[in-house]
Amino acid sequence: MTTQDPPNGIDSSRPNVARIYDYLLGGKDNFAADREAARQLLAASPDMAGIVRDNRSFIGRVVRYLATEGGMRQFLDLGGGLPTQTNVHQMAHEVTPDARVVYVDNDPVVWSHGQALLAHGGQVSMVRADLRDPAAVLRHPDVLGLLDFARPVAVVCASVLHFVADEEDPYRIIAEYRDHLAPGSTWPSATAPPAPRKTTPTTSPAA
Repeated sequence: MTTQDPPNGIDSSRPNVARIYDYLLGGKDNFAADREAARQLLAASPDMAGIVRDNRSFIGRVVRYLATEGGMRQFLDLGGGLPTQTNVHQMAHEVTPDARVVYVDNDPVVWSHGQALLAHGGQVSMVRADLRDPAAVLRHPDVLGLLDFARPVAVVCASVLHFVADEEDPYRIIAEYRDHLAPGSTWPSATAPPAPRKTTPTTSPAA
């Protein structure tokens, strides 16, 4: 997308988290506004590119291990962003070409780009849905069209749960997915640590 016109309905003048992430990974599915936002992010947090690469490396190790040692053939990627490079379907298909992968994201930009990027893959699908609504995700016809929940599924949830607010009850959300999965399923996850709480210094009374 660095040299192409954006898909219809996409505002390329506004930075987007998924495309910034793509840029930090060295991808090409981003626009000038995304690259400028990424440069500002790196100026404020120089380690961010390394963190993003480490997260992608973690996902790669998990998917390849599950596909080889675990015999996993079904993957549900929640909030995975743009499926552009070194992503779940590519990693899984390196090991087992018959693996089925469904990406779920509520970002219309991600969904629009993902539809174009995955247009020719019969074993991969991009679903626009909100991971915070497990029932809607698990009953979505495109999800059910590819994944058989009577068999084990790997639910990949990397670097996304920290965007779920405490009042939205992330433990309940995870439990709803868990209760729908067959024995042998797994939930590989990577989550940023909580921000340190600010404390007010106290002083002891003078003796």
